[in-house]
Order: sequence, then C-alpha cells, then structure tokens
Amino acid sequence: MRGRLLLRSVLVAVLAVIAGMLGTGAQAAAPPQDASQMKGEGITAAEFKEMTTPKTILAAAKLQQAMEPPPGGWDVPSDRAYHLEASCQGQGGVIGQGAAAWKGMNETANEDTPVECRNSYITDCGGGGNIVGCNWGQGQRIALFLGGVGDQALLAAHEFGHDWYGHSGYQCAGWGSPEEVMAPSICTLDKKKERID
Repeated sequence: MRGRLLLRSVLVAVLAVIAGMLGTGAQAAAPPQDASQMKGEGITAAEFKEMTTPKTILAAAKLQQAMEPPPGGWDVPSDRAYHLEASCQGQGGVIGQGAAAWKGMNETANEDTPVECRNSYITDCGGGGNIVGCNWGQGQRIALFLGGVGDQALLAAHEFGHDWYGHSGYQCAGWGSPEEVMAPSICTLDKKKERID
C-alpha cells in the first residue's frame, strides 16, 4: 500500500512537470452549484502511461527549449548597448538575460541606453494602466518595474526589443519568437495584464 502511494505521488509530480512544460492552455471552470450536474474527466491507464513515457517527456522538454531565444539571440538591424543605473543594483543578471534575447545587445560601462529600475508602476510613460516597462525614443532611456511581473527577463527583453521594433499583434508576451516577445502585455495566470510600452 505504501509503495502504491509513493508511485502515485511520483506520477502526479511527473504530470505536473509535463503540464508546466507545455503551459496552462486551459483554465479550470467554476464547478456547478448542483453536484448532480458535475461531469468528470477521466484518463485511462493506457493514456496515463503514454503521457509519462520518456519519449513524451523528451518531446515536452524540446518544446520548452524552443520557447526561448536561440543561442546568441535573435537577429536585429543593428548592434546596440545599454548600461545599468544604480537603481538596478543586484538586477544585472536578469536584465542581462533579457538583453541576450537580441543579437548584438551589449552592456557597457556608461554609454548608449541608460536602464533604470523602479519600485512601482511607471506613470511617466504616457497612457494609463499598470505599466511595468517603458522605452523612450527607441533606446534613449528604459525603465523597468521588475517587481510587477513574474518573468523579469521577458520584460527586459521586450523593452530592449523596442530599440528596433514596435508592439506585435500577439496578445500576451512570451519567448516563442521576437514577435511574441513584443506583445503589448505580460499576462498572468489569473488573466491580469500588465502593460508594457
């Protein structure tokens, strides 16, 4: 009995990892008020076994790898550089990850685009809403509210991307392509959208 419980726990953990790699495409619906109206979703032993084979796990891992920039970053029209202001002390690693999404985006000592970090939503970017990132004048200045998003490197990549590109037609930002990085919002699991300019 104890062995079955352990096996079940391991299988649940494997499924959670697979679901995390594939994303959360579906949202759970609110349960009906009347329990007699509830309809279950079953899975057979064969289906469960297929989901947890090494081949399926490897395919999920490859899909996850495809959802990030290529080594060396995506091609851009020109090389650019940035430097971090004192307000970003301790945030250089995550900001550097975002910059690395774009080929030729380099950190310098004190030239090109200054990047500042804020402790609250950005109110001087223009427009309204919960703005977490802003790039003025295609690289004249960048501000980031890293505490306002779950994927801080994605926020940085988006803002650096504005050195060359405007917003894309994607609804929510992600790592799938340069166009997806340049979506106008970072969406959270609870469907809250943080605007990025």
